[in-house]
Amino acid sequence: MQNIIKYGVLFLVMLSVWIFLRHDAFLYTNPVGEVVSVKETINQKTTDEHNNNDVIKNQRLSVRLLNKNHGYLKIENSYAESQVITNRYRIGDQLLLENVDGTMHILSLKRDVWVGTLAVLLIILLIVYGKWRSSRWLLLSVLVNLVLFGLALLIDIHDKNANVLLIFSVLSILFATISLLLVLGKTLQMLLTLLATLLTTIFTIIILMIVLKITHNVGVHFETMSYVTQVPSSLFMAQTVIGVLGAVMDESSDIVAMQFGMRRENNQRQFSEYWDAGMSVGRDIMGTLINVLFMIFMAETLPMVFLMLRNGNNWSYIMDQIMNLGILQSVVSAIGIVLAIPVTSIIVGLVVTRKRVTK
Repeated sequence: MQNIIKYGVLFLVMLSVWIFLRHDAFLYTNPVGEVVSVKETINQKTTDEHNNNDVIKNQRLSVRLLNKNHGYLKIENSYAESQVITNRYRIGDQLLLENVDGTMHILSLKRDVWVGTLAVLLIILLIVYGKWRSSRWLLLSVLVNLVLFGLALLIDIHDKNANVLLIFSVLSILFATISLLLVLGKTLQMLLTLLATLLTTIFTIIILMIVLKITHNVGVHFETMSYVTQVPSSLFMAQTVIGVLGAVMDESSDIVAMQFGMRRENNQRQFSEYWDAGMSVGRDIMGTLINVLFMIFMAETLPMVFLMLRNGNNWSYIMDQIMNLGILQSVVSAIGIVLAIPVTSIIVGLVVTRKRVTK
């Protein structure tokens, strides 16, 4: 009965958030409207030189304003059936609008309802399955890291001469320190995990820089990065630092946790035992982590790959111009994952056995 009440309360919380976000138009400075009726007609069928077929459709939307005058207006919308760069709107959709020379235009869908509801659902799942005592520190670390990330972006945007790599390298160190400190506390396990993470990340980035320097960046197309307003190479390195740090921290924390479990069972173990155990666990999880990185990269790349293939581009061009930097980042992160195994095993083994001897 107690669990039923708890789950019922959590469901009501999520429902309340959904209702609030559905009616939060008063918080927006832009006009917000809700589609109340749609009239749709087929305009024309199109076929390009690659035999890609599409249908262009027109919509006449009746939109009720939710925060500006609370009146009704008519808006024309054209979209392609493929919806690659245009959207089809339905009854009940809420829209962000813009007044241009006295005419309302659609900026985008108002998506905060579903984004906010899913975020609350994530928090609820963490509370239910991770217990509040441990989940609260995890949630706090995420919030703190978001604030730090926002501050780093503000510094980078407002300082035209800012060193992007330095800013985000410092940010990465803060990410790792705060996350591990809040989750593991002020413990030796936390310090060793942080040390292993930072050292492995540094070694990995040094290897990347040396290789790029020796090869003079041949075959690496930084210019293909989208919407870049700063030096692409520096921004790529900043992305790589954060990506490597995340992958390495995941693996290092698992290895250190296992080694400290061994220590609790028997604190008289030798260095070789910690080394062998760390290497064994690292080999077991290494393949999974590398495959996860590869799958994330593939998921991010699929839309552009499909688009390029449908427009007659061959695989060599796609690999060179679309997947080039993503493949490089995946390889560098994989190197970091591999390096993390011996680095973590050595650090924990040396510190734990030395700490035992000095007692």
